[in-house]
Amino acid sequence: MKTFILENDSIKAVCIAYGAILHQLWVKDIHGVPTNVIMGLATPEEYLTDKWARGAVIGRFAGRLVNPIQVGGQSITIENENGVMLHSGKSGWHLKNWTPKYTREQNTITFEYDCPEGSSGFPGSVHAHVTYTLKTNGLEIQYQAKPSATTPINMTNHAYFSMNPNTPIGKQKLFIHADHYLELQNLVPTGRKLDVGLTPLDFRNEKNIDNTPLDDYFVIKKMNHFISSIYSPDTGIQMKVYTDQPGVVVFTPPHFDAICFETQKFSNSPNIPDFPSTLVEANQEYNHSSFFEFSLRIEG
Repeated sequence: MKTFILENDSIKAVCIAYGAILHQLWVKDIHGVPTNVIMGLATPEEYLTDKWARGAVIGRFAGRLVNPIQVGGQSITIENENGVMLHSGKSGWHLKNWTPKYTREQNTITFEYDCPEGSSGFPGSVHAHVTYTLKTNGLEIQYQAKPSATTPINMTNHAYFSMNPNTPIGKQKLFIHADHYLELQNLVPTGRKLDVGLTPLDFRNEKNIDNTPLDDYFVIKKMNHFISSIYSPDTGIQMKVYTDQPGVVVFTPPHFDAICFETQKFSNSPNIPDFPSTLVEANQEYNHSSFFEFSLRIEG
């Protein structure tokens, strides 16, 4: 399976076309040692049987949806398991081969995918593309999609990060610029926003993750801004997350040490009128941009 490399003096990104996956992301620690901060799989071929969507682009709808969904006053049956769809189910874009357009000289690669009408039960076909661009100090991900009929679209990337692959994620420090998180029932948003104050989900002051399991949607305070960070005192590597989306799912998987920052709109939004709409009209464009910025920091 072919890999595509973007590289500058301080960062190297490795991608593959299957799932438009971000396979590796190498940055230098405080000692100048290159460190892969993506907790992916050893070889590209292993992603073909991966159940955790490691490094992949999620679409057409990231997160959970309760079946049926409401689109334009109509009730539409979608692919589901026990009444809920996760990451667009068996037809999700993380399981598809994307078409690469590679411009190594500009440190950018675009992956394109044409999703057929009716995929996962959604109305309309969708032409989607995702562009990874290496900047001096980080990686930008731009998402665009154009449907042939009004349909919900909510894309994200499912890379798992660790600023020190040799230590538990609980020893790393997390900050989240969010006063509220979404109430969940069986991991599906109910429509209520809850205050993070006096809960384990209050990361407004940077603190160790410790033993707090995370699979939660945080409503960020300010879009187009720095929304979250993860930092390892051992390597000195800090990653800041920026996005134009209204929130982020922060997820720590139960069986390997990593953390996921899924910048996106609200999960289950087609069924909750008070949530910001994820509907994209026919022939209109969906756009989403996120940036992962790296720096070195020494405490004390």
